[in-house]
Amino acid sequence: MRTHYSPRLIFLVLAIVALISIPVVGAILPVFYVQTFIFDRMAIILYPDGINFRLVMAACFILFLGLMIPVIKQNKLFYSLSSIIIAGALFVFYLSILSYTYIGNEQVVSNKLFDGKTFQWSEIEEVVLEYYVDDIGTHEEYIFTSVDGNSIRIPLNDQFLHEDKNEIYRVAKQNNVEFIEREKM
Repeated sequence: MRTHYSPRLIFLVLAIVALISIPVVGAILPVFYVQTFIFDRMAIILYPDGINFRLVMAACFILFLGLMIPVIKQNKLFYSLSSIIIAGALFVFYLSILSYTYIGNEQVVSNKLFDGKTFQWSEIEEVVLEYYVDDIGTHEEYIFTSVDGNSIRIPLNDQFLHEDKNEIYRVAKQNNVEFIEREKM
């Protein structure tokens, strides 16, 4: 016997699945994208930016809203509005894969949403490791400055291991880049 489901029920189920999947997709998609499509064995550091996780969660929520609109009322206007909102959610999903940080043996890349900077190690004049200590702990940040004066600031987070810091120092010295460690004032 063939069962016919109403479009309202189908959209409701899809909306609930989108809502339930927010934490799972939000935690996995940015890391999956970076580790699958940008992965490089020679990378010292490669990780997605923190905003990616928030954008994925926002996209799932927007998708939920777009799928709930046809549940409320079913006509051409509401289907069109739902399609526009779902397209917006897909655009936000796309934005969530744009930001990442990559430090390798050949180059340093810092991609933000609409701003990306890439320096080859031969273009870098100096690397500064700035740090300061407060009640919470030690805060560190790498500043890669190119010969033409542009710079990339990469704050250290839990992705950086002690070995990674040593490797950045080694690559800087190997490429005759001045390495400075100083306390931030």
